[in-house]
Amino acid sequence: MPPPPPRLPRSLIPLPGEDLPGYTLRLAHRLDLTPIELLRQTGLVASDRHVAPARLMLTMEGGELTGFCAATTMSAQDALGLTFRPYVTSYPPVAEAMLGLGGFGIRARGVFPVWLLTTSTRYCPECLAGDGSPIQQRHGGPWQSQWRMATNFACMEHRSFLRTTCPACELPAQMIRGNSRRLIPEPHVGGLHPAQCRNVPHPRAGTCGARLDTPLETGAGRPTPELLDLQDRLHRAQPYGTSRSPDTMAGHNRMSDLLIMATLTRATWPLTAHHASNDVLARALDQDLERPGPAPSLRLSTNAAVRWDSEPFTAPGTAALLGISAKILNLPVPDFRTELGYVVSRLPEREETAWGHTWLTLKRDSSPLFRHELHQALNQRFPRPLPTQAPLPRPHLVRKRSYRPDAIPQWLPDGWLDVATKSFNRRKGNAALRRGLAAHLVQTATGMSLKEAATYLGIPPSWMADWSRFRPLEERIHGQDADLGEILERLADHVRSQRAIDYHARRHRFAHWTLPEPEMQKIEANYPGHRRRRLAGSQSGLRLHACFSAMAWSQLTGSEWRLSPSLLPPMTPPTGPLAIDATVISMLRSSRLQYDYYNYLRTAMTNHCSRILTDPDNPA
Repeated sequence: MPPPPPRLPRSLIPLPGEDLPGYTLRLAHRLDLTPIELLRQTGLVASDRHVAPARLMLTMEGGELTGFCAATTMSAQDALGLTFRPYVTSYPPVAEAMLGLGGFGIRARGVFPVWLLTTSTRYCPECLAGDGSPIQQRHGGPWQSQWRMATNFACMEHRSFLRTTCPACELPAQMIRGNSRRLIPEPHVGGLHPAQCRNVPHPRAGTCGARLDTPLETGAGRPTPELLDLQDRLHRAQPYGTSRSPDTMAGHNRMSDLLIMATLTRATWPLTAHHASNDVLARALDQDLERPGPAPSLRLSTNAAVRWDSEPFTAPGTAALLGISAKILNLPVPDFRTELGYVVSRLPEREETAWGHTWLTLKRDSSPLFRHELHQALNQRFPRPLPTQAPLPRPHLVRKRSYRPDAIPQWLPDGWLDVATKSFNRRKGNAALRRGLAAHLVQTATGMSLKEAATYLGIPPSWMADWSRFRPLEERIHGQDADLGEILERLADHVRSQRAIDYHARRHRFAHWTLPEPEMQKIEANYPGHRRRRLAGSQSGLRLHACFSAMAWSQLTGSEWRLSPSLLPPMTPPTGPLAIDATVISMLRSSRLQYDYYNYLRTAMTNHCSRILTDPDNPA
């Protein structure tokens, strides 16, 4: 690992809400460096690179974070505060960019969804002008990370609409040229004040250089108190509803509901124009929707000329769209149901490519009640054709649904399986039925489809299409009649009686976990008998390590050992020294085999997993 970069001669304390590109511009201005020179000296960019990747807006990781903190004398918490990471639980586009579809581990995936501005930004001129302090008089105020979240249309401090373009060159502020995302536009250009426009209006011209910190009135006037209240609620991830839900995902779900409702509003515009705060905002949204080209967050996409699930161009247009959508969501339930049905009845076909990721977002991120109401309306607008083949079993609702889906392990414990199958003779070790029962429990608690429930548990999609690997409940099991509702009620009662464990959080926490080699060596070295670890690096030693790690991961996550990171490509090739050793797995699983060495390993595995789960400082 290379040593951290040396400390800079001077630094700056980050301003509240400041983003990494803006901080870089201010600090480079203070040190009389170009932005790219500063990025090299802080370790964010290699010495032979000429640009910094936009993924640094999402988060800094490993050596990047360590080097940046060492050079700027900043704490890791303050450094990460310059990125989007603090918003991963409250702003759905940030969660998609950093968690992905599976939601495993916070990392910069290099994916930049709609409603997240990474090739330009909105801004407030008065904020850029600073607060009058000496340091801000010299280097300007903060470029704020919230300005890049396209649901932000107003500055709460100055009660004004955010601006989108430079008043001189009329290009989006801080616009990145070319076809690749970068952290800062024209990073090699020095001598510019942080509040000066860095756009290049023409390829052969220099940077625009116009000051962006001069307040100018816009045709849309100032936001109304109603819109300012909406903006405040969006900052708190509470676009609708009157109370804060105890559910930690409620804000994420409600923001997703708002973005989906905005998509429906945009796809049927001007059907709901009468809900706009005033005619000026309605006209602003009209102009935005008639504007050619993709939305700012989709500027680099090749097939995004028309996307209903993206943001409008200007802040007033965004205020109109989100204001209308939030007003509909805040209607009393009967009125909301009527208005939603009216909007859905005018929707274009669901197969239109302009819907983008709307239906995926609805399945994955929306709140259960909103999803239910919208599905009801969609089923009336787009009736499903009669099935041409027997469908998978429908969910059987139980009388008391007082357990949470995150309490369901991916690999159903033997005791749970015994409760479910006590009325018929099951085949020993029937993994397909075990997987199907786990998915049915999630389905019962959430109303998901069976495939969605299996995906929630982390069961590979390829397994779901093979009934030898994934067996849903059916009316006859192993040749015997079965009461499916009674089976699920009995199993749900058993689940409710167990100590609640958040297996879903564990699957996220240990998504990429494997047992470190030094830990394996310690475990083997403590064996009291004469047997010791097979020769380090030998095939048998590597197989033992991989299988032990797989079984430990299974204990930590309540998941199937076959899906352990230590046994999946690219960690493990299909053949060779790390191929799965069925004998080793069997000995590690079975307590009936009288092998002192493997009995010791099983006990050591359980103890090691317990230490990991009970140690809050363990990074695993």
